[in-house]
Amino acid sequence: LQRENLFILISSSWISLWFSSLVFTVLRLGDYDIETPTHHPIQTNSRDNYYSSRSGPTPQKQIVGDDHDNAAIAIEIPGVELQIPPPNLNQPKIQIILPDYDHATLTTSSTISQPKTSYKPKNKGWILLLHACTHSALKFFSPSPNCPDCVGLSEELRIVRLVMEMGYIPIAISCADETRRCWAPPRDIPRIEYALNHPLLLSGLSFHGDDGGDAGRDFDGDGGGGKNEKRGGGGERPERIFSIGASSGGALAAELVTKQISQAAIVMVMSLSDPVVKQMRKSPKPTYFAPMPRDKGTLQRVQRNVEALRRHGDENGGKGTAKSCYILDNESCDSLPLTPNYLVQRVPQMTREAAMTLTTKLKEVGHIDPGSNMLIVDPTKSNWRNIISPSNSTHWLDQFALKPGYSPVSTTHF
Repeated sequence: LQRENLFILISSSWISLWFSSLVFTVLRLGDYDIETPTHHPIQTNSRDNYYSSRSGPTPQKQIVGDDHDNAAIAIEIPGVELQIPPPNLNQPKIQIILPDYDHATLTTSSTISQPKTSYKPKNKGWILLLHACTHSALKFFSPSPNCPDCVGLSEELRIVRLVMEMGYIPIAISCADETRRCWAPPRDIPRIEYALNHPLLLSGLSFHGDDGGDAGRDFDGDGGGGKNEKRGGGGERPERIFSIGASSGGALAAELVTKQISQAAIVMVMSLSDPVVKQMRKSPKPTYFAPMPRDKGTLQRVQRNVEALRRHGDENGGKGTAKSCYILDNESCDSLPLTPNYLVQRVPQMTREAAMTLTTKLKEVGHIDPGSNMLIVDPTKSNWRNIISPSNSTHWLDQFALKPGYSPVSTTHF
């Protein structure tokens, strides 16, 4: 896999359907020429190495530290909602959420005395973020005047942040199904293709940097134009588009590759149907499969998917991308301990004191193992909300919403 084709996600956190750890690792490897793509790319200190080599402030070690992800603490990333008219007037509008670049700050910590600096966008390409069933694009960004209905769930926010830090533009898209909120490729793929070429989206990505110029035209993110300048933002669709999805969204990410809409994909916690695998064999593209190890059924199906794709490479001489561009990572999407650091890193405005209170209460009632810090009671079926907030069933500390799926501290999966 050469640099132009390799797509990799980065991070080292693993919870529910979205895994920000994966995103960091994958995108980081995309910055290098990989001569041995079958080498397992996950390194638990990969984000540490990244920060030690980049300019700017380094994450504070006293703030983070007892899980695999040494990222800074959680921050809000405000969104901008676009409603694109559909190609078929009988369908709902196409909902797209973009970062609000005028107000986005990728600062290390709101509790550390450092000035907040505006995020200067680069454009190595677009990354399409495809939600799981029952969710929507609103879950990837924090509420803002330009997106009052945005929610910003914990792992989704971290993925957006990591994508932006690596110089890509995150584009979250909602499916057409407004009831089950699951993707249907025959219906949704034409809508996505239509939206990616729509003037409303292209103009929304014509953001401006501090120099007043069109920052989107720096496609390579190296500060200069060069041969790729014409492929940057500034109202033009780039040649490099990648897709990331979990569950139903993961299946769609793979199908976007078969339709040449995306040049690479990360498929999380999802196996693919035989027809999709057959289509992928016709035109191999870098695809990263990341099932959950504890979901044995899906893991086995994904293993069969990858074996079938790689077998096609063997049948064609065992060389080139036909065999080497399919990566199976059956380790990263594992469980993480629920610690104060975990909460501080994933819930904006979370303090260490509040995080200590929450984890201590759950340990006292036997929801968290005191030795491993792993959850031992299913939070989707337990009364954990009543335990941490007995006097207020809707908000904890009058700040964090407790309704499932409407707060980084209370996602559908936690």
